[in-house]
Amino acid sequence: MNSEIIFSNSTDGLLFSSPQKNDYYTVILCLTGVVSIKIGYHSFELKPKMISILSPDTVFSCENADSLEILSLCFHRSFLRKIFIKEEITDGLLELNPNYPPVYPLEDSFDRVSEKFRLIERELSSKYAYHLDLARLVTLEILYEYNRACEFCLLGFEKNMNRGYQITYEFKKLIGKHFREWKSVGDYSSILGISAKHLTEVIKEETGHTALQVIHERLLLESRYLLKHTSYSVKECAYELGFESPSYFTRFFKNNTGESPNQYRSIP
Repeated sequence: MNSEIIFSNSTDGLLFSSPQKNDYYTVILCLTGVVSIKIGYHSFELKPKMISILSPDTVFSCENADSLEILSLCFHRSFLRKIFIKEEITDGLLELNPNYPPVYPLEDSFDRVSEKFRLIERELSSKYAYHLDLARLVTLEILYEYNRACEFCLLGFEKNMNRGYQITYEFKKLIGKHFREWKSVGDYSSILGISAKHLTEVIKEETGHTALQVIHERLLLESRYLLKHTSYSVKECAYELGFESPSYFTRFFKNNTGESPNQYRSIP
């Protein structure tokens, strides 16, 4: 990304066939349609009147987009540091709560926020004097709106959080930290202090997937990224992901995707 900030009203940035990792923040406002997003250990659907932030240096994927229309802003952290506000304030607005998926409904504030996106679009198109300064100020307003929506939703989350949700959250958080070295359900259930059978039952109830499927999804997300966006050999990918051998990694990848690592890598 060469510009300080980029506005987009197309879905091109969210329609791709392989996981991505950016070095900038992406703020997304959904106008219509739906798309499934996986980032880190979170999976969620972005729907109309929802806002989301994708953090830099984190592998994410966007799939199953249906009639999707979005507005998006892409910028580096340094973009906001050129404004006369203390860095700890802007950094705090970009510090996403790791406990929850980074997506929130805007409800009554949707029209106000969408107009802020359009205002940035107009400023960047006009390139009048101080257009970047104004874009910074409005971006800051959008981040405040995101954090306000976050605070409102978290009140509801915490009041309604049941034991199953807590176990699922802790399980996914552990996967995010240890998926390279822990690959069995038992590795995680022992840390959580429950049986592998109980963990699988809880995860199935909460997510619709087995615990092992959730572990494999995280491994596959990272696998696809390494195969498509690095020069690592299949052997290097295998060891980077903690597999005992390249052949074990190849079997795992093919069993879960129907393609060998080399076949997947060769697809444009």
